[in-house]
Amino acid sequence: MAHEKTDKMERRMEEEICQTVADMIHKKSEEGQLISKKEIFQELIGQKILKSDPPEQESEFETILKKTMEGNSDLRELPGRDGLPRYYSSQCMSEPYIRILLRKEEDPLLLIAEMVRENSSLYPRPVPIDIFFDSPFDLTQEEILVCLGKMSGQEEYQDIAQTTTSTGTIFLYSSQHLDSGYASMLAEWFDVGQAENP
Repeated sequence: MAHEKTDKMERRMEEEICQTVADMIHKKSEEGQLISKKEIFQELIGQKILKSDPPEQESEFETILKKTMEGNSDLRELPGRDGLPRYYSSQCMSEPYIRILLRKEEDPLLLIAEMVRENSSLYPRPVPIDIFFDSPFDLTQEEILVCLGKMSGQEEYQDIAQTTTSTGTIFLYSSQHLDSGYASMLAEWFDVGQAENP
């Protein structure tokens, strides 16, 4: 009887730890961020949630993480470039958003170029440079200017061009999809014309 009670308590404790891990992943996803396996592990250690001694903690953590993933159908694992997986909730973050986050980590130049090319081709419209200040890009003006400087010297980004409106707003477009006159006219309309002609 005592053995059954102990098993039940251990299962309940494990369920609570799994819920804590799921909550961590959900919270980060709601903030528009991925959380790494290492961050989850360190958080559990910091909160003294893992009950085993240091040598067994990693094994206990692996079990907890596996059960958390199995018990929450919205949780997803992404392989990391550093070999450490990251996690997110599909309830809070979409696949396109995740692709932007991953691309930002891997190659911000390609991220900017893909966004500009997609907008120039699909909509067609130029992109205001300040769109990259906002989430999920979260690039600073300095980072964007460094990226644009690097792009101007690389063959694969020669189609990424700039136009500046009468108010000084910089827009980017792809010369593969928009010619310079049309891109400038659209940028001026988006930046100035729409406000003056609601």
